[in-house]
Order: sequence, then C-alpha cells, then structure tokens
Amino acid sequence: MIKAVLFDLDGVLVDAVKLHQQAFIDAIAPYKHITEEEHMRDLNALPTKDKLEKLKIPEEFREKIYEDKQEKTWKLISQLIRPIPEVLETISEIKKKGLKFAVCSNSIRKSTGLFLEHAGVSGFQFYFSNQDVENAKPDPEMYIKAMEKLGISKDEVLIVEDAPRGLQAAYDSGANVCKVNNPYELKKVLSVLKTYNGSEEVKQDTYLQEQKEP
Repeated sequence: MIKAVLFDLDGVLVDAVKLHQQAFIDAIAPYKHITEEEHMRDLNALPTKDKLEKLKIPEEFREKIYEDKQEKTWKLISQLIRPIPEVLETISEIKKKGLKFAVCSNSIRKSTGLFLEHAGVSGFQFYFSNQDVENAKPDPEMYIKAMEKLGISKDEVLIVEDAPRGLQAAYDSGANVCKVNNPYELKKVLSVLKTYNGSEEVKQDTYLQEQKEP
C-alpha cells in the first residue's frame, strides 16, 4: 500500500524548461554564444556545472557563471512560474487521501523554495535540495534519505519523475515509480494510486507502460 508520494520538482511540479534555458544563456553570454536551439539539443536538463564542462568553459570563469545563473534564475522565477491547475488538483487529491508527500529536487535549496512558493504547492512534509545530500541525482541518496525521514519502506512509496537522471535515482532507490512527461499530465499519478496494489507485477507493468509512451 502506498503511504507517501515523493515528487521531483522541475518538469513535474513546475514548468521551468524555458526559465533555466534563458537564465543559462544570459549568464554565459559574456563568455560564449549559445542559441536556444543549441541549448535544447545539447544541454537541456543537465546541471549547470555539467553544462559548463560540456561547453569546455575555462575553469576560472565557471564559478562566476554559476553564481550569475542562480541570480538570474531567482529573478525569473517570480516572472515566469505560476500555479498549474493539474498540479494543484493532484496535490489536493493526495491530501484528501491522507497520503504524505515531499519534494526531492536537484536544484539548490533557495531555488527549490522559491519554485514551490510561486507554484502554489504547499502542505508537503518537507523538501530536499541538492544541498541536503552528499550525492545528487542520479544517485538515489536523496530518495532513500526522504524515505528514512518519513519512516516508511520503499514498497510504501511512489516516486514521480520525468527526466533520465531522476528516473535512474528513483528506480535505484527500490521504490515504485511513475513517469510523467510534464506537469500538465500529473493527474495520471492519481490513476496509478487508484489501481496500485503493491505487487511486483503492477510495478513492472507501470514501468513498461511508461517506457512505451512518447
């Protein structure tokens, strides 16, 4: 029986693809020109430090770019992030079911808090950022730590993820996993919760179904 739901943040509770893209392109502009198409094709969903490594930005500039990107992200959150009805409806139903829920994000702590505030998501037990663990996703540490804090076993948890790094962390944690492609289809989580019976067969069927979706 599922007793708690652990949500990723970007791409699950908030639609922040354009925000991260704009913040990074603006921050790196003094050092390298990157188009939106190049960012989407080669860099989308990567952590900022991995993007800088992939672009071979000299080491002495990376910390400044990273800090500028964070500052631009915080400013853009208030401009671009708004509550998504499908997300709020899903969270409301989870609360009605008496389930616990928490957020596990690869963003830093300040960004995670601001995203949740402007997305209108509340009532969660806690949230973890990449600053709350030694190893961020794709390592499963964040999800394992969240389950320990909730005091529940992996068989009692449903993790909701969208991107490869997060999905790897979710599956490696041993918990049950629901993949969504974006926040606008988050209500599918309610269908999984409704039909889930905790068996290995259902877990695998859910996984296979998700892999077939475009």
